[in-house]
Amino acid sequence: MDIPVIVTAVFGAFVVFGGVMGYVKAASKASLIAGSITGGLLLLSAFLTARGITTAGVVLGVLVSLLLLGQFGPSLRKEFKVMPNLLIVVLGTITVGTLLFSIF
Repeated sequence: MDIPVIVTAVFGAFVVFGGVMGYVKAASKASLIAGSITGGLLLLSAFLTARGITTAGVVLGVLVSLLLLGQFGPSLRKEFKVMPNLLIVVLGTITVGTLLFSIF
């Protein structure tokens, strides 16, 4: 396995875990649904990239990562919270970087 696959899979797992934790701590069904969908899409991206369907995997991973960055980036600027804002911004940025680097 190469680095972009591992990074994307780890990010997807963290997002799913974050959605579950949001549901457990705050009974937020929205967190559970959003975390499951976006994390699942990131895991699908890692799977596609690992299977050699690189273009679709990279595009999906970059789009979902940018979507999460667009959601959590402004939240981080308003209120500096390590969980989940900083974690998502850092992992999202690393994921976008590794995925884009892998196709060039």
